[in-house]
Formats: sequence, C-alpha cells, structure tokens
Amino acid sequence: MNRRTVITFVFMLVSLFSVAQDYKISGIVSTDYNDKPVYLINKNGGDTIAHSTVVDGKFGFAGSLADQAVLDVVVNRIKGLAATVLVGEDTDASVNMTVRPVAISDNGGLNDKLAEMYAGVIMASRESNALGAKLREEGKSEEEVAVATNAARSALHDVYRNTISDNRDNILGAFVLNMVARDLYASYEALDAKMAEVKYSAAFASLDKFRTGLYYAGMTGPGKMFVDFAGLSLDGQASKLSDYVGKGKYVLVDFWASWCNPCRKEMPNIIEANAKYASDKFMVVGVNIGDVYDKFKAAVEELGIGYAQISVPKDCKEADNATVLYNVETIPYLILFAPDGTILERGFHGNELSDKIELYVK
Repeated sequence: MNRRTVITFVFMLVSLFSVAQDYKISGIVSTDYNDKPVYLINKNGGDTIAHSTVVDGKFGFAGSLADQAVLDVVVNRIKGLAATVLVGEDTDASVNMTVRPVAISDNGGLNDKLAEMYAGVIMASRESNALGAKLREEGKSEEEVAVATNAARSALHDVYRNTISDNRDNILGAFVLNMVARDLYASYEALDAKMAEVKYSAAFASLDKFRTGLYYAGMTGPGKMFVDFAGLSLDGQASKLSDYVGKGKYVLVDFWASWCNPCRKEMPNIIEANAKYASDKFMVVGVNIGDVYDKFKAAVEELGIGYAQISVPKDCKEADNATVLYNVETIPYLILFAPDGTILERGFHGNELSDKIELYVK
C-alpha cells in the first residue's frame, strides 16, 4: 500500500467517524437587498444546502451538517454579496455585509480565529513593506532589500504556518493550507506530509489538484525523461508525444488553445521559430488542450500554423492528460526537449525563445 493510498484510507476513516455539526448563521445587509434570495452553499461541493430571503436587511440560517465545512453565504447570486463562513462545533456566526471587508464573528470560534490570522498577516505585511520602502529610500538595491526583508517575510509565513498547526484537527487548518499551499510548499513530499497531518485536507479538491501537480512536476522537471501522452493529430488519427520526442531532434512543445488570447499573441513567435530553425535537428509540436476539436482545426488554419499538432481532449483520462502530466497551469507554455527525450527547459516565454533554441541548436 503506497503513501497516497494510506492517506486516502485515513481520510475515509475520518469521514466515517465524523460528528454532526450544528450551526446558526445570522446576517445583516443593506435594505437595498430586501426580498432578495440568500443561499447557503457548500464551498467545496458547490451544492446549495439552504436558502432564505432578506427581510428588513436581515437573514438567518440554522441547521446541522454531517461534518465541519466551509460555507459561502451568497445574497442575490447576480450582482450580489458573498461571505465565507467556517462551520465547526456549535457554530453561531454573525455576518455583517454592510461593511467592507465583510465582518464575520462567532464568539471565539473558527471564524474569529481566521480573522485573528488575517490581522496578523496584515501586520506582518505592513512591517515588511515599511522596511522595504525605508531601504529603497536609503538607496539599497532590490537584491539587498530582498535579503534584509527575508525575516519579515518569514514572519508572515509563520502566521499561516502557526494557524495551520494550531488548527490541524478542524476545518480552519485545512482552509488556510488550501489558501497558502502554493506559497509554502514547493515539493510533493512536503505538501503530502502536511496534508496527512491536517484532518480536513481531503475536503479541498483544489488542494489535492495542486498536490497532484507537484507530483507530476517532480517527474517532468529539467533533466527528467519525457512522459508520454496520447491525443489526436490534425487529420483525426491517434497521435502521441513519443511520435516526435526522443526521435533524435530537439523538439519545442507549445501548449495552447484556440480560446486563449495570450496563446494567439505568442503564436507568431512560435511560427517564426519554426520557420527559422526547423531542420533535421529541430522541430516544433503544438499541444492543443481543452478545445472542441473543430475549433482547434479552424484555429490552426486561421493562425497559419504549419507544424505538427496533438489535440488532447478535455475529458481524457489522467494518463493522457498532458496538462496534469507536465503540471501546466497557464498557457501558452513552452517545453524544450533534447534529442533523446530529456527535458532541457520549461516555462520560458516568447522573448527568451530564440535564445533558448540557439543555446542548443547550433
């Protein structure tokens, strides 16, 4: 049984022995919202668990959940207001939507602890910013400023870490971990270990997705051998990355989509690079993601793309999900492969394109 299986099993046991959580949520809002609907939505599941109506600038909910949860209170879904409320043991929360930011209190409960954390973050951020401004006025370089403010940044991160640690057994710890995981954890191993400590981590799909991304990022970083995936060619035939990569050429792979404006802006640079460098030593391959196949084909013709393409459908299985396998979170995204299939460079941009190619292709 591997580590991921063990952790999943532990999370399943936690859910089996969960305790029902009673809650009360009362709120005030501008009377402009009188008679408007109010919804209570499970932030992680997305399902509406209750609804009410604003009366005289007030609304309220009371009920019971199977376990601790993060709820969104939404007044008037379109052009309305929203607030996030943490539900723990016997939560009795007050939501004031007449102020900005929205004020949430619950007599020392999880929401007050979250507010306390935010206050600590603001204080640490101000101290870091003030120190940076002072050093810049003294003529310090940005490198010197970064070194000098490192302790202040660490203090800011400690506010998050301490909140997670102090609340590892309730939903607040997992909520904050989900919020800051990208800033605090750079490896799959570190995040995986932390998620195993924090009880409700499994409730946050985005956190698990980030962990999965880190897992694959470790497999497809510079120096690693390419990982294969499948899709369709321009003529609708089955196609794989291995049809091009690892065949003796340097291969530049461009992840893109027809609906992506930054991709369209980058495309002339890719097309120019293909025209300039394409040879028996170098080629370009486009990997189209998240597109309707006909729109993909139309965009290739419209943009004048003349190099090979692999279209990866939205609903493909994980084993062939190119964006998951290569941890591609934004597009366009470029990866350069060596002739033997080793990953040389990844994540560079258009203004670096020629330099990266010429570094290898002589």
